[in-house]
Amino acid sequence: MKLQPYVLAGVIAISALPYQVFAEGPLSANIAFTSDYIWRGTSQTDNGIAIQGGLDYAHESGFYLGVWGSNVDFNDNANVEIDLYGGYSNELSNGLSYDVGVIHYDYPGQGSSDFNEIYLGIGYSFISAKVSYDPEHENTYWEAGADFELPEGFGLGLHIGYNDPDSGSEVTDWKIGVSKSYAGLDFELAYTDTDINNNNLADGRGIFTISKSF
Repeated sequence: MKLQPYVLAGVIAISALPYQVFAEGPLSANIAFTSDYIWRGTSQTDNGIAIQGGLDYAHESGFYLGVWGSNVDFNDNANVEIDLYGGYSNELSNGLSYDVGVIHYDYPGQGSSDFNEIYLGIGYSFISAKVSYDPEHENTYWEAGADFELPEGFGLGLHIGYNDPDSGSEVTDWKIGVSKSYAGLDFELAYTDTDINNNNLADGRGIFTISKSF
């Protein structure tokens, strides 16, 4: 699979920024290499690898902005996905947190695929829940997750999602992953699946991801 030059250039640019830029300030960045870009249970890279990266700005008030990108392969003119998002998050005194915002999914070369979502997430301790809504297509995605600390610095992450479109098929997806940080890198081995039949892009599969945050 051929990765587009601007995807590689963007990831290299993020990784080349000095650590001091992010160490003590509102900026943070992330890069990742994954064996398959899975979004809500379905491969976005035609069962192929992905190189991804993002940059975030978070103000101390709780407002944030970010951009994230990945190569994609839908067998059309889209070769890259660029997400632009912004919102507000806060943690209350009782340990309950919330996050509200909007995200734009952009696919250069295939503009008809672009869409927007508004979202609301809540979290408490190790559990979280979120609902995302696409007003143009009247599509709602519900999800819940839990993260557990395991011995020896390992982590266990659980996810379940339910896609509820105004028209079309409803889809349930789930994921279980084990993570570990080592030598400044984050590793995750996960398994994901959906209840979609006869679609090899949504079949159950293992995914291996290496990432780093700055």
